[in-house]
Amino acid sequence: MNLTIFRSIFDWAEVWALLIPLAVIIIRKPVANWSRPVKWYVLAALFLNICSNIFWYINKYELFGSRPGHRWNNNVFYNLNSVGRLLLFAWFFNLLRQRFMHRIKAVIPFAFLAFVMINFIFFENFIPSKNEIFSSRLLSTEAALLLFYCLQYFIYLVIEDKTVGLTKQPGFWTVTGLSIYVAVSFFIFLFYDYLRVASNEFAVNIWDVHNTAFIIFCILISKQFYQKNG
Repeated sequence: MNLTIFRSIFDWAEVWALLIPLAVIIIRKPVANWSRPVKWYVLAALFLNICSNIFWYINKYELFGSRPGHRWNNNVFYNLNSVGRLLLFAWFFNLLRQRFMHRIKAVIPFAFLAFVMINFIFFENFIPSKNEIFSSRLLSTEAALLLFYCLQYFIYLVIEDKTVGLTKQPGFWTVTGLSIYVAVSFFIFLFYDYLRVASNEFAVNIWDVHNTAFIIFCILISKQFYQKNG
């Protein structure tokens, strides 16, 4: 029974983990200009993940007419989450005002939106059919682009002579958490379609790794907001 309860709690990690930074936002009320996109991300991701997990719960217990071959597809929420995450964190990195690769960083959101439009007009469905799994192409591309943003952030800190400690730099803990999350998730997103075909059980289990990385991400966002410069 204890393992069943733990399993259920962990399955909902994408929801309750976001309550950690949300609580810190409410208590600390971060005012840094560059924190605004992250606050919006926490709220948007919480709403979308609640919707996604409700659909997953309906499928798991075959509620409201859900049954094999007639599932409530929650992949549209992952697609919306992916697009929103890229755009909000692109805004976040822009607000940090790091004059490093700034032209490339400014172009990426527009190029990403163009990719999204082309992908879902010609190749995939943004609102998937009942039996269609989520877009590995979209999520892995988004993770790769966010990883680029994170890497250029740390490169900038290395090449710039800063008198303030590394962990006190604007956005440091948020970028660290995002780096861990996208570095881990990139390979999961990239190969998830193949894993589902090869072994659905393994694909489900590997999502625990994603959820663990997401929990770390949320904890480090909370740490960022808890700091005075958050």
